[in-house]
Amino acid sequence: MQRLVAIVLLAAVDAGQCMQVVVDPSSGIVTPTFLSAEQQFYEQLAKPHYSASQMDYIDGASSSVLRHPYTILHAGLDELYVASFTLNHVVQLRWLSGKRAQYKVFASGKELDGPVGMALHGGALFIASFTNDMVLRVNATSGNLLGRIGSDETLDCPEGIAIGPDGVLYVASFLLPHLSRFDPESGAFLGKFGSAASSSAMWPNVPPASAPASGLPPPRKVPGPALRGAEDLVFDLNGDVHVSAYYSNAVFKFNGTSGQLVGAYGKGLVHGPVGITCDPSTGHIFVSSYRDHQVLRFSSNGQFVGVAAGAPLEQARQRGDRKAAIRNPSAVAFAEDGTLWVASYPTGAITRFNSSAASGRTWKVVD
Repeated sequence: MQRLVAIVLLAAVDAGQCMQVVVDPSSGIVTPTFLSAEQQFYEQLAKPHYSASQMDYIDGASSSVLRHPYTILHAGLDELYVASFTLNHVVQLRWLSGKRAQYKVFASGKELDGPVGMALHGGALFIASFTNDMVLRVNATSGNLLGRIGSDETLDCPEGIAIGPDGVLYVASFLLPHLSRFDPESGAFLGKFGSAASSSAMWPNVPPASAPASGLPPPRKVPGPALRGAEDLVFDLNGDVHVSAYYSNAVFKFNGTSGQLVGAYGKGLVHGPVGITCDPSTGHIFVSSYRDHQVLRFSSNGQFVGVAAGAPLEQARQRGDRKAAIRNPSAVAFAEDGTLWVASYPTGAITRFNSSAASGRTWKVVD
């Protein structure tokens, strides 16, 4: 919670103080407020409608409707959902060409408080609502509310969500050391899943950032930390679960059937991991390293492959390469054509990268 407060306060300053942030001293809950003119703008914007708009976010320029994107979800080759954390809404984008897209505010309202993780299943869009400890289930076509899942007894600041191969809804809570399982239709709580409290986690030996993945020594058993600050989760091609943990500075892997901890990886490489996704073509795991302005690539066994996207911000600026700079990436997702999308939290930028670089080094921007 303290990390999120700091991020939101920083973003408010970056936005020229047009947004004020109120933090409850007892609970730490963050509530954004707007000046009257800006408030009226967002009220008009919240009316469901499609409209053509110049979306200048390929080069990192922010669009007001996409402020503080926390997660992105693909609904098709040229369509995606974006969860705007501080504006408390989910935006649906239909990509046209170049920098143009059609958009509408798809889901909003007082029950959607700090939207984060999203998942599609059975004609419904599931949205994690961070502040009020629930997952909202809405119609994926109309956006109408279908139901609520979870409570403060089963969730604690939910963030990442995913539908498993077993058809069950898995939820990662930022303040819990385990995942929670639910029936996606009835919302029934099915119990806890996975725990990294074990003191014998399998940690792959960490090579230098420039070292190739081949020739690494086998993993060794060393004491590992508990799952602290769970952000996002993804199932790999074998059905195992990978969870990014911000405060642990690592990714935890659990057996997808038993929930047993398989291992943890990325220690010393990822700093503040947030978003995580699986490449459907290779099975590799892509993790956004929030504090390093990079997306890192690992094998499903946790071996470091390379930097998939991004570069140190100052280094990119010195080269004059704006498109190489992604700032504090919060979300990563693959499209059906293998395109990698990356959302930058403080700037509102959503950048897409192609998959032409087989070495796993920095990719080129499509547009």
